[in-house]
Amino acid sequence: MTESLSLSTMSARGQYPDLYEFSRAAQSWGFTAIEANAFVKTAEMLERLAQGPLPIRSLHNPIPNGPSALGISSYDLNLCALDETERREAIRFARATIEHAARLNARAVVLHMGHVPVDRETERLLHDLWHEGKTATQEYRDVQWSIPERRSRTAPQHVARAVETVQELEKHARALGVLLGIETRHNLHEVPNVDEMAVVLAESDPSVVGYWHDTGHAGTHERLGFTTQAEWLKRYADRMIGIHLHDINVERDHQCPGNGSIDWALVARHVPDSALRVCEIGEWNGPECLSGCPSFMMDLGLFCPNGVDNALT
Repeated sequence: MTESLSLSTMSARGQYPDLYEFSRAAQSWGFTAIEANAFVKTAEMLERLAQGPLPIRSLHNPIPNGPSALGISSYDLNLCALDETERREAIRFARATIEHAARLNARAVVLHMGHVPVDRETERLLHDLWHEGKTATQEYRDVQWSIPERRSRTAPQHVARAVETVQELEKHARALGVLLGIETRHNLHEVPNVDEMAVVLAESDPSVVGYWHDTGHAGTHERLGFTTQAEWLKRYADRMIGIHLHDINVERDHQCPGNGSIDWALVARHVPDSALRVCEIGEWNGPECLSGCPSFMMDLGLFCPNGVDNALT
């Protein structure tokens, strides 16, 4: 399936209120498909996107990303919450996203499985210390390893809930012919981490549920001194159904591919031919970046619009 390269609607935020026009622009830049992400806040926005010239190949749960019955954004609902009311509400939105995917003939839905509630200030401090060049200090090491310790206190219960959620959603997805991709998460308190991913995948149906790699999220973990990009890829490439492609620089991820520190040759070696490719690029990147992405991916062999694989060897 290397003939297809999607652009996420993340790039449309604040730039293209009319998603039909975004689809047209993506086509002009050389993309062949779209991923609808949480920028799509209403059913009307989704329908307008669906009317565009490019097919929607994947949806990033939750879509539409509207308010929940609990008074918080559906995007913030926790699919592995210990509070069953919140988990059921999160599942309700995920089921709706799967139904939209089936209706639009999209191949997959990307899932964030949730998080372990921890002190977010500690995570922010870790990022601040990294930016200040203090990774070799005892202060950094103390903060760095305090997060997994605090997380571990309740993580097993949250992972068990994540497994329950995936097993319920996979039944719905199987009936509708939609794949589910469990995504590499960005923040350290989120589920699953690299070892928990093995648990979730082992307890799910491989014909329905797979791994969704995110280059920038894995790069963030590696930058902070945790799991490397290579480990994520080597452990889960055989279950990969899709990948978010973006770079990471000294500021943040979701940068234009090639404008950061990602080892793209490493990434290219591990992406199965069948995996969906999605450029998930922040809206602050301009048209020059977006128009250059297809050729960048072609050079890596990650996008071959004519069906000729020129992958790096």
